[in-house]
Amino acid sequence: MRDHPSESVRAVLLTPAGQVLLMRVAGWTAELWITPGGRIRPDEPPAAALAREIEEETGLSGIIPGTEIWVRHATFVVNGRDQREKERFFLVPSSRFEPATARLEPAERDCFREFRWWSVEEISRSKECFAPQRLAELLLLLQREGPPISPLETGA
Repeated sequence: MRDHPSESVRAVLLTPAGQVLLMRVAGWTAELWITPGGRIRPDEPPAAALAREIEEETGLSGIIPGTEIWVRHATFVVNGRDQREKERFFLVPSSRFEPATARLEPAERDCFREFRWWSVEEISRSKECFAPQRLAELLLLLQREGPPISPLETGA
């Protein structure tokens, strides 16, 4: 296992109506719904990485990351080896838009399935897999109490 986890940034694109944009991807073991985002490049500031990743994955340009709200530590098996990752989630207030996938990188295109705007209630009732697994609970807490003072650990 590597000594230092790779770092990723993710956007919680949340509309005033309480809908969040998620993308369904083929994960290592199953398909799941995740927030848009990706890996931070060496020496890249998190805000710049998030703006780059959101433009690549959704076509939305010029985002301004808000508060860092959550952090998730996970381990994935990649080519038979454990890969540790730290994901940082930022609140990005957004209006609803139609995502464009034209700028997805080839590896992202291979695992991408679809985008969908979800309400917290739909996530709560769904039998689909989400990452983080507590996504509905975390979104409900965010809507009820606003951004936390320091990022909350999401769990798996």
